[in-house]
Amino acid sequence: MGTQDPRARLLEKLAKVNVCMLTTAERDGTLVTRPMGLQQAEDGGTLWFLTRATSDVAADAPQRPVNVAVQDKDFWASLAGHGQLVRDDARKKEFWNPATEAFFGEGSSPEDPQIVLVRVDVQTAQFWESPGAVATAVELVKAKVTGGTAEPGDSETVRF
Repeated sequence: MGTQDPRARLLEKLAKVNVCMLTTAERDGTLVTRPMGLQQAEDGGTLWFLTRATSDVAADAPQRPVNVAVQDKDFWASLAGHGQLVRDDARKKEFWNPATEAFFGEGSSPEDPQIVLVRVDVQTAQFWESPGAVATAVELVKAKVTGGTAEPGDSETVRF
């Protein structure tokens, strides 16, 4: 919340996110959502993930639109875009850490050709910010008492 540019606020919030939900569509149109570790959110609206080359994410993300959902204590976002697979050992090394190794298994490494990057190029993002649980509760009570409408936070749409 605040006067800062909505895109800058969104990217600032995304920089603090470790895990989000990535939704892809299978060939028959069935939507599948799974948790993914967000490796990086770039200024231009590109999100980076790591996955196995044989995963459903690797099969589905490049074929159809994807959605990334993010939730934090006072922040929610829905980011829509398109995915593609990227094979780039240097970038995988940049993202590699003990948690990544633990996820892919002992002895795994960024040089493993079965571990690939998923690049999501976000086209639009909708996000909501709340000033916190107490302030939101106060807004709701105030609206009930005064007969007004609660304003528990800000909502923005960003196009990339």
